[in-house]
Amino acid sequence: MDIKQIMLSCAKVNKKYMRLPAGKVAGLEELTALYKRIAEQCLQCAKAWVQEIPCPDHEPATDAFAWGVVAWADAIGIAMGVDPVEWGRIFMFPHEQFAQYLKPGSPPAPLEAGEGSPADVIMSLDAQWTELVIRLTAQWGSFHHLKDNGAMLEAQNLVGELRNPGGETYKAFLASDQIFFDHLFKPFQFSELTRNYINAWLKRAGEVV
Repeated sequence: MDIKQIMLSCAKVNKKYMRLPAGKVAGLEELTALYKRIAEQCLQCAKAWVQEIPCPDHEPATDAFAWGVVAWADAIGIAMGVDPVEWGRIFMFPHEQFAQYLKPGSPPAPLEAGEGSPADVIMSLDAQWTELVIRLTAQWGSFHHLKDNGAMLEAQNLVGELRNPGGETYKAFLASDQIFFDHLFKPFQFSELTRNYINAWLKRAGEVV
């Protein structure tokens, strides 16, 4: 697959999993609704990109979501310790090109990979990614997203829960991420060495679920 088809596959995976383990965590109803809108808009934009037509209208939060993923992707590659050249070419480049299609601009700085177990790194990056998406959404569309104030408050509360190892929300999101990553990474043509390295790292993360 070319990078456009790969990102269409990612958008389909994202729509299915949305990072939120739906039905398992109470108090995230408005955030879930917002993420559903973002996921659908990402999918429609990815379809248009494959068809080489102008990007459909979409909300600022969708731009924030896509650029947040770029910063997250950079950081998780560093955390896993994979070959940065291969990671940049195969995983980072398609995500950045898709974000540029949605909203041309400069990518944000990578998130901080930090130290700790793979599980703690994944949850820390989830928390940082959520914070970044909130910030970029406010920067690019605060007036448009006034209707989503409840979702933004839920997102801020979620950040704290994701930084609470052993908590129910932490466990639910980590379990959801394990499924999400398994499907997300499939279409990317990593070398066998990198693929095995990623799988081993994620297996270590899953041992705490």
